[in-house]
Amino acid sequence: MKTIKLSTFIAFLGLAQTLSAGQLSGRVLSEGKPLAGVPVTDGTSIVTTDAKGRYAFEAAPDARYVYVTLPDGYQVPMSGGVPVLYADITPDKKGNFKHDFNLTPSGKDMTKHILFVMADPQVYFDPNMAEVEKAALEMKQTMATDYAGQEAVGIMVGDIVGQISQGEHFFPWMIKEIAKCDFPYFYCVGNHDIEMDVATNEESRKSFNHYFGPTYYSFNRGKIHYVVLDDVFWMGRYYAGYLPKQQLDWLKKDLALVPEGSTVIVSMHIPCYSREARHQQWGKESYHKVVSNRQALFNILKPYNAHIMTGHEHYNENYIFSDKLYEHCHAPLSTLFWCAPWAMDGTPGGYAVYEIDGDNINWYYKSVGRDKDYQIELYPRGRSREHPEAVVANIWNVDSSWKVEWLEDGVLKGNMTRYTGYDPNIWQDVSEHGKDYAFPYVGSDITEHMFYAVPESETSVITVRATDHNGNVYTRTINQSDYITNEN
Repeated sequence: MKTIKLSTFIAFLGLAQTLSAGQLSGRVLSEGKPLAGVPVTDGTSIVTTDAKGRYAFEAAPDARYVYVTLPDGYQVPMSGGVPVLYADITPDKKGNFKHDFNLTPSGKDMTKHILFVMADPQVYFDPNMAEVEKAALEMKQTMATDYAGQEAVGIMVGDIVGQISQGEHFFPWMIKEIAKCDFPYFYCVGNHDIEMDVATNEESRKSFNHYFGPTYYSFNRGKIHYVVLDDVFWMGRYYAGYLPKQQLDWLKKDLALVPEGSTVIVSMHIPCYSREARHQQWGKESYHKVVSNRQALFNILKPYNAHIMTGHEHYNENYIFSDKLYEHCHAPLSTLFWCAPWAMDGTPGGYAVYEIDGDNINWYYKSVGRDKDYQIELYPRGRSREHPEAVVANIWNVDSSWKVEWLEDGVLKGNMTRYTGYDPNIWQDVSEHGKDYAFPYVGSDITEHMFYAVPESETSVITVRATDHNGNVYTRTINQSDYITNEN
């Protein structure tokens, strides 16, 4: 009987590009000169280039890409509006693949740079694209007016489109619109970005891989090490928040090359934490709303100062686990699935801006079309369901380190009381117009970033003053007299 080579049999099955069992090799160069110490990976193994810029290692059986961890000081390679730190593995007859990476110096000091984080644009229909373009052009203008000369990078933490089965064609449209911000934007995969008519998690990334390449990777800017992870696990009928062992093992290898004590920013779609976890209501945490094996990630991040960037939940929340571990769950650009001006927690549609200087990070939430100082919505008495006798404030980017005070007619009255309840704007909009939404089953939800205070007078001027984690002070003022109805 004639023996058939394994490589021939694999090629016959059409799997050669996804089951490369040979050697990956090549060089990492810049302007023709070798770059030493650059990490190169196939998503399983990681090696660093030698003094001549060379790398070589055995590919994992399921390897699809070979890619680099971009060093600080080099431009992000771009193609078609997306970062390209990778090459598709196309093995030769022996199963080997050779590829050289050529990096271009940026000529900029990136110690100070800006990070934009956008969550869940989730476009379903053509009119949504105009809102995405508006946000992209606003980010471009922000760089020109507030941060001229600095480097910028963006990360979209998933749910780029509404649904693959309905909107795969929006991937290239989204890339085109986001590229108008004029700086590199990296993309995480979200649960709305995967194929759902497939049997396995591995198959579900087909469209995302086509447009964006690998779903987990890393790069450097200034003193910050950035990691993008894929925490959406498709089970054939539904998805869960979960980081597979292969990714966790890869992350350990990736961070082993990063000095302990460094600042690491990890971005992915599904949050690690939830309000239920914060209140120790463990049984109420849904497996598709949080990363079920988050502690494994936390353990890996222990030696570092880590910020975790997520989205998915269509609300804005900040969780401080320790002085070295912080999670930012970002409100969606798409608000309530593009049905209202606010997300389910009353946060306006927007994105986050992180001002990075060395290891120091200052941040704020930027509502599209509003000034950066717009961080509070203040409501007169009678608008709150929970506290109709009080003025209430929604401070969507608050965390436990903030100080929230209130003044009546210019006199400081003390701290406002934090409570869990509904934002009046989104509650009213859902009540009055929800039946006419494109998705009439969506609605408002309670949030923990509400505050109340009971004034002594019904006609006084009320000011809320919020001081954030970095000492920035935001205020919002209303004159209660403006809300008194004349019944005569």
